[in-house]
Amino acid sequence: MIAAAALMVSLAAYGQGQFSFNNRALPDVNAPFTFSNGTNMTGYTVQLLGGASGTPVGSLQQLATTDFRTGNAAGYVNPITVTVPGVANGAKADIYLNFFKGAGTTGTPDGKLGPYTVTVAEAPNTPPNLALGTSPINTGIPAVPEPTTLALGLIGLGGLLAFRRRS
Repeated sequence: MIAAAALMVSLAAYGQGQFSFNNRALPDVNAPFTFSNGTNMTGYTVQLLGGASGTPVGSLQQLATTDFRTGNAAGYVNPITVTVPGVANGAKADIYLNFFKGAGTTGTPDGKLGPYTVTVAEAPNTPPNLALGTSPINTGIPAVPEPTTLALGLIGLGGLLAFRRRS
């Protein structure tokens, strides 16, 4: 009896709950990620960190990464099913999002969001969507102008200064 109870406790500790990370899963989720000026996040990678609800931020595990779609779907992530180790079916997990420029997730993130709380499911149940809502989500990352835009602006400023000097 004691051995059976110990086995059940140890199996519960290794629960593998899952959720779906997709910011366009109509009708429940339609929340494109944007910069603070409203442009999309093309060229960024999202890192998902998580753990059982209440886990200190410093103890969260990296769960997955994904990138953003382009074209008409810009601002939306490529959807993935994410497994949260140690969180069993029906339990809650806290999820944090880190945003990195480019394809890697090293260094300091350019932006962070969270926590989001999700109740995970184990197979054969369908993983629930991470509740992001139906409004655009501002990452707080300022959009950086392209070098050509910056150069064109500097040329225009130089022209104004030269014109002013002549007058």
